[in-house]
Amino acid sequence: FTETAFLFFTFYFLLFTCLSYAQTLAPGAPGKDAQWATAGKQAVGTAVSLDSKVWFTLANGVMTEVYYPDVTAANVHLLQFVVVNPKTKKVETEFADAVHQIKVLRPDSLSFQQINTAKSGDWKITKSYTTDTERDSILIDVRFETKNKNLDLYLYYDPSLGNSGMHDTGWNQNGTLLATDENISSALIATAPLSEMSNGFFQTSDGLEQLKTNGKILNPYAKAGKGNLVQIAKVGSSGNNDGVFTVALGFGKTPQKALMTAQTSLKKGFVNLSNEFVKEWSAYIKTLRKVEPKYQAQFNMAAMILKAFEDKINRGANIASLSKPWGAAQNANEVGSSGYHAVWARDLYQVATAFMALGDKPAANRALDFLFKIQQKPDGSFP
Repeated sequence: FTETAFLFFTFYFLLFTCLSYAQTLAPGAPGKDAQWATAGKQAVGTAVSLDSKVWFTLANGVMTEVYYPDVTAANVHLLQFVVVNPKTKKVETEFADAVHQIKVLRPDSLSFQQINTAKSGDWKITKSYTTDTERDSILIDVRFETKNKNLDLYLYYDPSLGNSGMHDTGWNQNGTLLATDENISSALIATAPLSEMSNGFFQTSDGLEQLKTNGKILNPYAKAGKGNLVQIAKVGSSGNNDGVFTVALGFGKTPQKALMTAQTSLKKGFVNLSNEFVKEWSAYIKTLRKVEPKYQAQFNMAAMILKAFEDKINRGANIASLSKPWGAAQNANEVGSSGYHAVWARDLYQVATAFMALGDKPAANRALDFLFKIQQKPDGSFP
Protein backbone atom coordinates (compact mmCIF):
# COMPACT_ATOMS: atom_id res chain seq x y z
CA PHE A 1 0.00 0.00 0.00
CA THR A 2 0.95 3.61 -0.43
CA GLU A 3 0.93 5.66 2.78
CA THR A 4 -2.37 7.29 1.75
CA ALA A 5 -3.98 3.95 0.97
CA PHE A 6 -2.71 2.52 4.25
CA LEU A 7 -4.18 5.40 6.26
CA PHE A 8 -7.46 5.12 4.33
CA PHE A 9 -7.66 1.37 5.04
CA THR A 10 -6.77 1.82 8.70
CA PHE A 11 -9.41 4.54 9.18
CA TYR A 12 -12.24 2.45 7.76
CA PHE A 13 -11.09 -0.67 9.60
CA LEU A 14 -11.19 1.19 12.93
CA LEU A 15 -14.52 2.78 12.03
CA PHE A 16 -16.04 -0.61 11.16
CA THR A 17 -14.62 -2.13 14.36
CA CYS A 18 -16.06 0.68 16.50
CA LEU A 19 -19.47 0.43 14.85
CA SER A 20 -19.53 -3.35 15.28
CA TYR A 21 -18.59 -3.02 18.94
CA ALA A 22 -21.20 -0.31 19.49
CA GLN A 23 -23.87 -2.61 18.08
CA THR A 24 -23.11 -5.16 20.80
CA LEU A 25 -23.73 -2.65 23.60
CA ALA A 26 -27.28 -2.54 24.94
CA PRO A 27 -29.13 0.75 24.38
CA GLY A 28 -31.64 2.35 26.73
CA ALA A 29 -29.38 2.78 29.75
CA PRO A 30 -29.98 2.73 32.65
CA GLY A 31 -33.43 1.13 32.17
CA LYS A 32 -36.56 1.65 34.21
CA ASP A 33 -36.61 1.75 38.00
CA ALA A 34 -35.48 -1.30 39.92
CA GLN A 35 -37.73 -2.87 42.56
CA TRP A 36 -37.44 -5.51 45.26
CA ALA A 37 -39.72 -8.53 45.16
CA THR A 38 -42.60 -9.16 47.52
CA ALA A 39 -41.81 -9.66 51.20
CA GLY A 40 -44.31 -12.53 51.26
CA LYS A 41 -41.68 -15.26 50.99
CA GLN A 42 -42.88 -18.85 50.78
CA ALA A 43 -39.48 -20.38 51.50
CA VAL A 44 -35.88 -19.51 52.33
CA GLY A 45 -32.81 -21.70 52.29
CA THR A 46 -29.14 -21.80 53.15
CA ALA A 47 -26.64 -24.43 54.23
CA VAL A 48 -25.90 -25.06 57.90
CA SER A 49 -22.20 -24.84 57.06
CA LEU A 50 -20.45 -21.54 57.68
CA ASP A 51 -18.42 -22.08 54.48
CA SER A 52 -21.46 -21.37 52.31
CA LYS A 53 -22.41 -17.71 52.64
CA VAL A 54 -25.40 -17.59 50.32
CA TRP A 55 -29.16 -17.57 51.03
CA PHE A 56 -32.06 -17.96 48.58
CA THR A 57 -35.70 -16.87 48.89
CA LEU A 58 -38.74 -18.16 46.97
CA ALA A 59 -42.07 -16.50 46.19
CA ASN A 60 -44.72 -16.55 43.47
CA GLY A 61 -43.18 -19.50 41.65
CA VAL A 62 -39.74 -17.93 41.20
CA MET A 63 -36.50 -17.29 43.04
CA THR A 64 -36.42 -13.79 44.52
CA GLU A 65 -33.71 -12.15 46.65
CA VAL A 66 -30.44 -14.03 47.05
CA TYR A 67 -28.22 -12.86 49.90
CA TYR A 68 -24.41 -12.87 49.81
CA PRO A 69 -21.96 -12.64 51.56
CA ASP A 70 -24.14 -12.01 54.63
CA VAL A 71 -27.80 -11.80 55.56
CA THR A 72 -27.98 -8.03 55.01
CA ALA A 73 -26.88 -7.92 51.34
CA ALA A 74 -29.50 -8.76 48.69
CA ASN A 75 -28.14 -9.39 45.18
CA VAL A 76 -31.04 -10.67 43.08
CA HIS A 77 -34.46 -9.30 42.20
CA LEU A 78 -35.76 -12.23 40.17
CA LEU A 79 -34.75 -15.44 38.44
CA GLN A 80 -37.41 -17.21 36.39
CA PHE A 81 -38.06 -19.07 33.15
CA VAL A 82 -39.90 -17.74 30.10
CA VAL A 83 -41.70 -20.06 27.67
CA VAL A 84 -41.97 -18.91 24.04
CA ASN A 85 -43.81 -20.24 20.99
CA PRO A 86 -41.57 -18.94 18.18
CA LYS A 87 -44.30 -19.52 15.57
CA THR A 88 -47.13 -17.65 17.27
CA LYS A 89 -44.75 -15.38 19.28
CA LYS A 90 -46.71 -16.13 22.42
CA VAL A 91 -44.65 -15.42 25.52
CA GLU A 92 -45.47 -16.77 29.00
CA THR A 93 -43.55 -16.28 32.25
CA GLU A 94 -43.51 -18.40 35.36
CA PHE A 95 -44.31 -15.40 37.51
CA ALA A 96 -47.38 -14.12 35.63
CA ASP A 97 -48.74 -16.99 33.56
CA ALA A 98 -48.63 -20.06 35.80
CA VAL A 99 -50.40 -21.60 38.75
CA HIS A 100 -47.83 -21.86 41.55
CA GLN A 101 -47.33 -24.71 43.97
CA ILE A 102 -44.55 -25.16 46.52
CA LYS A 103 -43.56 -28.34 48.34
CA VAL A 104 -41.44 -29.04 51.41
CA LEU A 105 -39.42 -32.06 50.30
CA ARG A 106 -38.32 -33.17 53.78
CA PRO A 107 -39.40 -32.46 57.38
CA ASP A 108 -35.77 -32.08 58.50
CA SER A 109 -34.25 -29.85 55.81
CA LEU A 110 -34.80 -26.51 54.07
CA SER A 111 -35.35 -28.39 50.81
CA PHE A 112 -38.09 -26.96 48.61
CA GLN A 113 -39.62 -27.56 45.21
CA GLN A 114 -41.62 -25.14 43.08
CA ILE A 115 -44.11 -26.54 40.57
CA ASN A 116 -45.42 -24.04 38.03
CA THR A 117 -48.17 -25.15 35.65
CA ALA A 118 -49.12 -22.87 32.78
CA LYS A 119 -52.61 -21.42 32.98
CA SER A 120 -52.83 -22.30 29.29
CA GLY A 121 -52.05 -25.92 30.16
CA ASP A 122 -49.21 -26.04 27.61
CA TRP A 123 -46.27 -26.58 29.97
CA LYS A 124 -45.08 -27.37 33.47
CA ILE A 125 -41.79 -26.43 35.15
CA THR A 126 -40.60 -28.20 38.29
CA LYS A 127 -37.65 -26.70 40.19
CA SER A 128 -35.81 -28.05 43.25
CA TYR A 129 -33.30 -25.93 45.16
CA THR A 130 -30.13 -26.49 47.15
CA THR A 131 -26.98 -24.61 48.07
CA ASP A 132 -23.42 -25.89 47.99
CA THR A 133 -22.37 -26.51 51.61
CA GLU A 134 -18.78 -25.50 50.80
CA ARG A 135 -19.24 -22.66 48.31
CA ASP A 136 -21.27 -19.53 47.61
CA SER A 137 -23.57 -21.03 44.98
CA ILE A 138 -27.18 -22.09 44.48
CA LEU A 139 -28.18 -25.00 42.27
CA ILE A 140 -31.61 -25.43 40.70
CA ASP A 141 -32.67 -28.80 39.36
CA VAL A 142 -35.16 -28.11 36.53
CA ARG A 143 -37.65 -30.27 34.64
CA PHE A 144 -39.42 -28.62 31.68
CA GLU A 145 -42.42 -30.56 30.33
CA THR A 146 -44.54 -29.42 27.39
CA LYS A 147 -47.45 -30.61 25.27
CA ASN A 148 -46.19 -28.59 22.31
CA LYS A 149 -42.80 -29.56 20.86
CA ASN A 150 -42.44 -26.11 19.31
CA LEU A 151 -42.05 -24.31 22.65
CA ASP A 152 -38.70 -22.81 23.59
CA LEU A 153 -37.41 -22.13 27.09
CA TYR A 154 -35.51 -19.00 28.17
CA LEU A 155 -33.76 -18.15 31.41
CA TYR A 156 -34.50 -14.64 32.70
CA TYR A 157 -32.15 -13.25 35.36
CA ASP A 158 -32.54 -9.82 36.97
CA PRO A 159 -29.63 -9.22 39.37
CA SER A 160 -29.56 -6.38 41.90
CA LEU A 161 -26.01 -6.73 43.15
CA GLY A 162 -24.86 -5.02 46.32
CA ASN A 163 -28.32 -4.10 47.65
CA SER A 164 -29.20 -1.93 44.65
CA GLY A 165 -30.54 -2.49 41.18
CA MET A 166 -29.24 0.39 39.11
CA HIS A 167 -25.44 -0.05 38.91
CA ASP A 168 -24.94 -3.55 37.54
CA THR A 169 -22.84 -4.39 34.50
CA GLY A 170 -23.38 -7.66 32.65
CA TRP A 171 -21.94 -9.58 29.71
CA ASN A 172 -21.79 -13.09 28.31
CA GLN A 173 -18.62 -15.11 27.99
CA ASN A 174 -18.27 -18.66 26.66
CA GLY A 175 -21.84 -19.68 27.43
CA THR A 176 -21.92 -17.92 30.80
CA LEU A 177 -23.83 -14.85 32.00
CA LEU A 178 -21.60 -12.68 34.18
CA ALA A 179 -22.55 -9.60 36.21
CA THR A 180 -20.72 -7.30 38.59
CA ASP A 181 -21.17 -4.26 40.82
CA GLU A 182 -17.99 -3.16 42.62
CA ASN A 183 -16.93 -6.07 44.88
CA ILE A 184 -19.86 -8.43 44.28
CA SER A 185 -20.23 -10.52 41.12
CA SER A 186 -22.44 -13.34 39.90
CA ALA A 187 -22.07 -16.09 37.30
CA LEU A 188 -24.98 -18.04 35.81
CA ILE A 189 -24.38 -21.32 33.98
CA ALA A 190 -26.30 -24.51 33.17
CA THR A 191 -25.75 -28.12 32.17
CA ALA A 192 -27.89 -27.42 29.09
CA PRO A 193 -26.36 -25.21 26.39
CA LEU A 194 -27.24 -21.51 26.53
CA SER A 195 -27.73 -19.53 23.32
CA GLU A 196 -29.32 -16.26 22.16
CA MET A 197 -27.62 -14.71 25.19
CA SER A 198 -28.33 -11.03 25.67
CA ASN A 199 -27.61 -8.37 28.30
CA GLY A 200 -29.95 -5.40 28.45
CA PHE A 201 -31.67 -2.83 30.61
CA PHE A 202 -35.00 -3.46 32.30
CA GLN A 203 -37.95 -2.74 29.98
CA THR A 204 -35.83 -0.80 27.48
CA SER A 205 -33.57 -3.49 25.98
CA ASP A 206 -33.95 -6.50 28.27
CA GLY A 207 -34.76 -9.13 25.65
CA LEU A 208 -38.30 -9.87 26.79
CA GLU A 209 -39.72 -7.36 24.31
CA GLN A 210 -37.73 -9.01 21.52
CA LEU A 211 -39.29 -12.35 22.41
CA LYS A 212 -42.77 -10.81 22.28
CA THR A 213 -42.04 -9.15 18.95
CA ASN A 214 -39.94 -11.76 17.17
CA GLY A 215 -40.42 -15.02 19.09
CA LYS A 216 -36.65 -15.15 19.59
CA ILE A 217 -33.64 -12.95 20.35
CA LEU A 218 -32.68 -11.55 16.94
CA ASN A 219 -30.50 -8.70 18.18
CA PRO A 220 -28.50 -9.91 21.20
CA TYR A 221 -26.41 -7.46 23.17
CA ALA A 222 -23.06 -8.72 24.38
CA LYS A 223 -22.82 -6.18 27.21
CA ALA A 224 -24.92 -3.78 29.27
CA GLY A 225 -23.16 -1.42 31.65
CA LYS A 226 -24.14 0.52 34.75
CA GLY A 227 -27.89 0.16 34.94
CA ASN A 228 -30.87 -1.99 35.89
CA LEU A 229 -29.43 -5.09 34.25
CA VAL A 230 -31.46 -8.02 32.93
CA GLN A 231 -29.78 -11.06 31.37
CA ILE A 232 -31.57 -13.61 29.21
CA ALA A 233 -30.61 -16.80 27.36
CA LYS A 234 -32.28 -19.62 25.52
CA VAL A 235 -31.89 -22.98 27.28
CA GLY A 236 -31.22 -26.03 25.15
CA SER A 237 -32.37 -26.54 21.58
CA SER A 238 -35.74 -25.87 19.99
CA GLY A 239 -38.44 -28.25 21.10
CA ASN A 240 -36.74 -28.82 24.45
CA ASN A 241 -39.76 -30.58 25.94
CA ASP A 242 -39.20 -32.98 28.83
CA GLY A 243 -35.87 -31.22 29.30
CA VAL A 244 -34.01 -31.94 32.52
CA PHE A 245 -31.03 -29.78 33.44
CA THR A 246 -29.34 -27.93 36.31
CA VAL A 247 -28.70 -24.20 36.70
CA ALA A 248 -25.90 -22.90 38.93
CA LEU A 249 -25.73 -19.34 40.24
CA GLY A 250 -22.37 -18.56 41.82
CA PHE A 251 -21.15 -15.47 43.68
CA GLY A 252 -17.76 -14.00 44.43
CA LYS A 253 -15.82 -10.77 44.83
CA THR A 254 -14.85 -10.91 41.15
CA PRO A 255 -16.54 -12.35 38.04
CA GLN A 256 -13.74 -14.92 37.75
CA LYS A 257 -14.27 -16.09 41.33
CA ALA A 258 -18.05 -16.27 40.86
CA LEU A 259 -17.60 -18.31 37.68
CA MET A 260 -15.14 -20.71 39.29
CA THR A 261 -17.56 -21.22 42.18
CA ALA A 262 -20.49 -21.94 39.86
CA GLN A 263 -18.46 -24.31 37.70
CA THR A 264 -17.11 -26.28 40.67
CA SER A 265 -20.59 -26.68 42.16
CA LEU A 266 -22.13 -27.67 38.83
CA LYS A 267 -19.42 -30.27 38.28
CA LYS A 268 -20.12 -31.81 41.67
CA GLY A 269 -23.79 -32.13 40.69
CA PHE A 270 -27.17 -31.33 42.16
CA VAL A 271 -27.77 -34.75 43.73
CA ASN A 272 -24.46 -34.81 45.60
CA LEU A 273 -24.84 -31.25 46.84
CA SER A 274 -28.45 -31.80 47.87
CA ASN A 275 -27.50 -34.90 49.85
CA GLU A 276 -24.82 -32.95 51.74
CA PHE A 277 -27.26 -30.08 52.33
CA VAL A 278 -29.89 -32.45 53.77
CA LYS A 279 -27.33 -34.29 55.91
CA GLU A 280 -26.32 -31.06 57.64
CA TRP A 281 -29.87 -29.95 58.39
CA SER A 282 -30.94 -33.41 59.55
CA ALA A 283 -28.01 -33.51 61.96
CA TYR A 284 -28.98 -30.11 63.37
CA ILE A 285 -32.62 -31.13 63.90
CA LYS A 286 -31.47 -34.15 65.93
CA THR A 287 -29.85 -31.80 68.47
CA LEU A 288 -33.15 -30.04 69.26
CA ARG A 289 -36.08 -30.83 71.52
CA LYS A 290 -38.78 -33.29 70.57
CA VAL A 291 -42.43 -32.30 70.69
CA GLU A 292 -45.69 -34.15 70.07
CA PRO A 293 -45.41 -35.97 66.73
CA LYS A 294 -48.26 -34.02 65.16
CA TYR A 295 -46.35 -30.76 65.80
CA GLN A 296 -42.81 -31.96 65.03
CA ALA A 297 -42.70 -30.91 61.36
CA GLN A 298 -43.94 -27.41 62.22
CA PHE A 299 -41.48 -27.21 65.11
CA ASN A 300 -38.61 -28.30 62.85
CA MET A 301 -39.44 -25.73 60.18
CA ALA A 302 -39.61 -22.91 62.73
CA ALA A 303 -36.24 -23.96 64.15
CA MET A 304 -34.56 -24.19 60.75
CA ILE A 305 -35.89 -20.84 59.56
CA LEU A 306 -34.70 -19.19 62.75
CA LYS A 307 -31.25 -20.72 62.37
CA ALA A 308 -31.11 -19.65 58.72
CA PHE A 309 -31.52 -16.02 59.80
CA GLU A 310 -28.23 -15.99 61.75
CA ASP A 311 -25.33 -14.45 59.87
CA LYS A 312 -22.33 -16.65 59.13
CA ILE A 313 -19.67 -13.95 59.40
CA ASN A 314 -20.98 -11.89 62.31
CA ARG A 315 -21.97 -14.74 64.62
CA GLY A 316 -24.91 -13.98 66.86
CA ALA A 317 -26.28 -11.35 64.47
CA ASN A 318 -29.83 -12.45 63.60
CA ILE A 319 -32.26 -10.71 61.27
CA ALA A 320 -36.05 -10.57 61.35
CA SER A 321 -36.56 -11.77 57.78
CA LEU A 322 -34.81 -12.23 54.45
CA SER A 323 -37.08 -9.66 52.86
CA LYS A 324 -37.81 -5.99 52.42
CA PRO A 325 -41.26 -4.81 53.57
CA TRP A 326 -43.44 -3.58 50.72
CA GLY A 327 -40.50 -4.39 48.44
CA ALA A 328 -42.36 -4.16 45.16
CA ALA A 329 -43.68 -0.71 46.04
CA GLN A 330 -40.35 0.91 46.79
CA ASN A 331 -37.63 2.04 44.42
CA ALA A 332 -34.52 -0.15 44.68
CA ASN A 333 -32.23 1.96 42.51
CA GLU A 334 -29.86 2.86 45.33
CA VAL A 335 -28.73 1.31 48.59
CA GLY A 336 -31.32 2.51 51.08
CA SER A 337 -33.48 1.11 53.84
CA SER A 338 -32.35 -2.34 54.89
CA GLY A 339 -35.89 -3.48 55.57
CA TYR A 340 -36.20 -6.63 57.65
CA HIS A 341 -32.68 -7.78 56.82
CA ALA A 342 -31.26 -5.64 59.63
CA VAL A 343 -30.15 -6.68 63.11
CA TRP A 344 -32.14 -5.01 65.89
CA ALA A 345 -31.93 -5.48 69.64
CA ARG A 346 -35.71 -6.00 69.83
CA ASP A 347 -35.36 -8.97 67.47
CA LEU A 348 -32.32 -10.44 69.18
CA TYR A 349 -34.15 -10.65 72.50
CA GLN A 350 -36.89 -12.71 70.84
CA VAL A 351 -34.33 -14.78 68.92
CA ALA A 352 -32.30 -15.65 72.04
CA THR A 353 -35.35 -16.77 74.02
CA ALA A 354 -36.62 -18.77 71.04
CA PHE A 355 -33.30 -20.59 70.70
CA MET A 356 -33.45 -21.41 74.41
CA ALA A 357 -36.93 -22.87 73.94
CA LEU A 358 -35.78 -24.89 70.92
CA GLY A 359 -32.86 -26.37 72.79
CA ASP A 360 -30.09 -24.54 70.90
CA LYS A 361 -28.26 -22.92 73.83
CA PRO A 362 -25.06 -22.09 71.87
CA ALA A 363 -27.09 -20.00 69.37
CA ALA A 364 -28.85 -18.23 72.24
CA ASN A 365 -25.49 -17.40 73.82
CA ARG A 366 -24.16 -16.04 70.51
CA ALA A 367 -27.15 -13.72 70.20
CA LEU A 368 -26.66 -12.54 73.79
CA ASP A 369 -22.96 -11.91 73.15
CA PHE A 370 -23.79 -9.87 70.06
CA LEU A 371 -26.28 -7.80 72.06
CA PHE A 372 -23.81 -6.86 74.78
CA LYS A 373 -20.51 -6.83 72.89
CA ILE A 374 -21.61 -5.25 69.60
CA GLN A 375 -24.98 -3.53 69.88
CA GLN A 376 -25.01 -2.06 73.37
CA LYS A 377 -23.90 1.58 73.42
CA PRO A 378 -21.42 3.02 75.94
CA ASP A 379 -24.29 4.57 77.88
CA GLY A 380 -25.89 1.12 78.32
CA SER A 381 -28.72 1.67 75.82
CA PHE A 382 -29.54 -0.39 72.74
CA PRO A 383 -30.43 0.81 69.23
